[in-house]
Amino acid sequence: MVTGRVYVPPNNRLESGARKARAAHPERYAVPIKRGEMHLLRKLGMLCAILAVVSCAPVQPRLVDILIPPERISQKGFSLVPLNEKRWFIFGRSSDQLVLGKLGGIPEENFAIRAILFQLPAFKTNEEFVRLIKEVQAKGINPERLKIIKHEVVTFAKKGIDCAKSHMVAEDRGAAKQVGKTGVMVLEALTLACAHPKQKDIGVSVSYSQRYYPEQGDPGFLEKATSVLNSVEFADL
Repeated sequence: MVTGRVYVPPNNRLESGARKARAAHPERYAVPIKRGEMHLLRKLGMLCAILAVVSCAPVQPRLVDILIPPERISQKGFSLVPLNEKRWFIFGRSSDQLVLGKLGGIPEENFAIRAILFQLPAFKTNEEFVRLIKEVQAKGINPERLKIIKHEVVTFAKKGIDCAKSHMVAEDRGAAKQVGKTGVMVLEALTLACAHPKQKDIGVSVSYSQRYYPEQGDPGFLEKATSVLNSVEFADL
């Protein structure tokens, strides 16, 4: 993965001329960060974006609408087609991640499509790959917030590529709610994870998720999620 730079805001004690120079050319004052740190920052950035989409925010940010009918969205290494539904937005996008969101019938309920490139450790067989994906996903779950009800990971056949499909259902005890709202919400996600066919140490993960109150989930969840995952195609990195 390519290392990157992060912008360091100017110190208030700097002279005004230096502040203006930083504002005009932030890339000249960027501080290099290490490969591992960049990987972590990317993960945290994606997490913040997803939490912002699914939170009950009093003021929603300005988002980019997904056109109807939707067109294929191309990213570095892969592409996908969003659902043919109104009220989907591009919430966040960079060279190696994409976050789409849609609010549900009430502010706490929502849907999200998230896609990301990530570093993969070495593996030899598809069975080993499936086990690896399950371990990575399990380590990424915060047990203080999420109580896992179901977490299944199985081999997914996709044109001879090493892929796994996971289905996760969890109680979300930390979901933001409107004032006065009580009760635990449910987070459900269907995820496709594949080793990129042209570079097996790079993984592609695409998830479709919904957050809802018990007994109020979208009955078409699996059909819609499968449609998104089946639309994934690979491209040059």
